Amino acid sequence: MNTKPESEGQDVAWVTIETPFDGGHLKDFLGDIERLYRINSLTEFEEWRNNGNGKYLFRAKNLSNGKNVETGLDVAVSESGVNVSYSSGLKTATRFRIEPNADGLASLVITDDYGGTPAEVRKSRIDEVDKSLEQWGRDIHRYLHQWKRWSWLPGWRWYMRRVWQPMKPSARRISFMIIMITLAEFVMFLFVFLIFWLELDKFMD
Repeated sequence: MNTKPESEGQDVAWVTIETPFDGGHLKDFLGDIERLYRINSLTEFEEWRNNGNGKYLFRAKNLSNGKNVETGLDVAVSESGVNVSYSSGLKTATRFRIEPNADGLASLVITDDYGGTPAEVRKSRIDEVDKSLEQWGRDIHRYLHQWKRWSWLPGWRWYMRRVWQPMKPSARRISFMIIMITLAEFVMFLFVFLIFWLELDKFMD
């Protein structure tokens, strides 16, 4: 995954994500805008509203800069990906571009564009710059690889969409810890049961 952070004098920041899917699968993935944004572990959503015709509204806290965000989204789909324009805030647009690779798979390039905001305004409001892009790229990379690996498992897709997706980032971390602890306890139970069974078998002999 390659990143290019925004710095003074620049008006864009981007991240390139290597994915396990081809362009067609990636385009389907980009079709679910809410999921795409909720994958970001540095965004804590309070409201997501679908207003129809490619228009959305969300309220959230950006954990990367501590700022509250409330903005409308205007989504335009193209052959190469998706463009999202924001009705308010320092960032004016985010572009999701699909880039086919020589191996038949595709990369996803996410670009945050601040160009619609004058340079002097960006400088005076530098604390509002979204610093979550790199982490968002990591989150999407992990999500896509997990989807590729586990989507065949019955109930897994339902869990990711209906349970995991609406969770706040902190709740996801807690649920992951609980699952890991439960699995560890189950493995320990099997280990103890195996020892008991072997010892019982010796005793019976």
